[in-house]
Amino acid sequence: MNELKWIVVGEVVSTQGNQGEIKVIPHTEFPERFYTMEKLHLFRGDDREPSGTYAVEGCREHKGALILKLVDVDSISEAEKLRKMLIKVPVDELMPLPPGRHYIFQIIGLEARTSSGQKLGVITDVLQTGANDVYVIKPDVGVTKLKEILIPVVPHVVLEIRPDDGYVLIELLEGLLD
Repeated sequence: MNELKWIVVGEVVSTQGNQGEIKVIPHTEFPERFYTMEKLHLFRGDDREPSGTYAVEGCREHKGALILKLVDVDSISEAEKLRKMLIKVPVDELMPLPPGRHYIFQIIGLEARTSSGQKLGVITDVLQTGANDVYVIKPDVGVTKLKEILIPVVPHVVLEIRPDDGYVLIELLEGLLD
C-alpha cells in the first residue's frame, strides 16, 4: 500500500492576541501558500497522522511571521493547545519547483554514483550551509575509511540528480574520499 507522505511547511510557535489566532513560522520557500490554504493539518512531533485538521479563516503577515485564524479556535486557551504543533501537507500538495530543483526529501535515500560508474553509497542527509548544500553520504563498504562522505552541491561536482532513477551522478573531487 502506498503510504501518504507528509511534509512540514510550518510550525505553530505561539498564540497572537486574545481571539484565538496562532503565530506560524513557515518552513517553506513558499510562505505565500498559507494565504490560499483552506485547511491546516496539525501534527504533534513525529506523529504519522494529524492530531487535528482545521479550516483556515484568515492569514496575515506580522513581523516576519504569519498570523492565522482557524475556524472554531476562538480563545487564547484554545490556541495555546496548538503551540509547537507542526503544519504538514501531503506530498501531492507541495508547490511545484522549477526544472532542475528538488525537495530535500526527494534527495535523501538516493544512491550516489561517480561519473566513472563507481557506487559511493546512499545520501542520508542534506546540509544547508548558506553558500551551497552539502550531501552527506553513508559510504558503501570498501569505498573509504570515512564514516561519511561530504559532497558539495555545486554544478561541477553534482552533475545530475535523477530521483526517478534512484541516483545522483557525481564528479568526484580529489581528496573527497581521503
